[in-house]
Amino acid sequence: MIFSNYACNKENFNAKKEVVQPTEELGEKEELQSTEEFDEKEELQPAKELHEKLETVFQLSSTNDLEQFFIDWNESVSPNSVEFISQNDTVEAIYEVYKLFYDPFDLTKLGSWEKMGINLNSNCKYVAVQNKIIYGVVEDTSFESPYSYYISPSYYDTINDFRPSLNLAKEQVLYLLPEYEEALNMFLRTEPFGTEPTFIYSYEDILKKYEFIRPYIPILRGHWGWYWHLSTHPFINQIVFNKTLDKAKIYFRVGYQGGEATLEKNSNVWVINESKATWIE
Repeated sequence: MIFSNYACNKENFNAKKEVVQPTEELGEKEELQSTEEFDEKEELQPAKELHEKLETVFQLSSTNDLEQFFIDWNESVSPNSVEFISQNDTVEAIYEVYKLFYDPFDLTKLGSWEKMGINLNSNCKYVAVQNKIIYGVVEDTSFESPYSYYISPSYYDTINDFRPSLNLAKEQVLYLLPEYEEALNMFLRTEPFGTEPTFIYSYEDILKKYEFIRPYIPILRGHWGWYWHLSTHPFINQIVFNKTLDKAKIYFRVGYQGGEATLEKNSNVWVINESKATWIE
């Protein structure tokens, strides 16, 4: 097992961290409207039916039918509407920052990664975009703190049914809605975090299923057990903004490593000032 300095000194690091509390000047969080109030979404098949479809095409070894499964997924789920994204300045900033930052086919610009991390998303037809995003807004003094990651959990908010437009061709993008996430987990026989497989299905069977769908989406087995990273990395854990929404920090994962990035908005355009790897499992 490989550990970074961060992992080795995790106890010391935790001893020094502090929870950053937002100041009262920020007031109440803006009420976030749900996507259902803005977006029309095609009715999807239940996860059980999607899973059964995957099992069938796998048993038949039908790459044509598997190709059609992903085409149907791509065509049935669209990005969030402009009306939803523009409901307030915070939501708009989240989508702008994510669109700039998310480049799964050029991970080297986000930091120095192990070889596995650099090639994580190679030779795949699609990316599967995470379906929720966690974010927070803090006072400028708290934002500049090296512990801004630890803002009070009660002050974080989440956009569920997160479907951002990306700087990628529409034909490459899959939005990892819960129905598809559950179906893939059933297909791959995901076990709870930190556990060993129950061996109802052999390792060889699971590996064959992984190899069957890997040319389409770059899934990754979890480092600590038989679970799967289904969202295509970089996976954004959190975005933290300053009060004026012209600075942002992104905490993210690439494979079995993670990093943080700082961004700034100049002349109404977001730019990445710095992005680097900060930990490894």
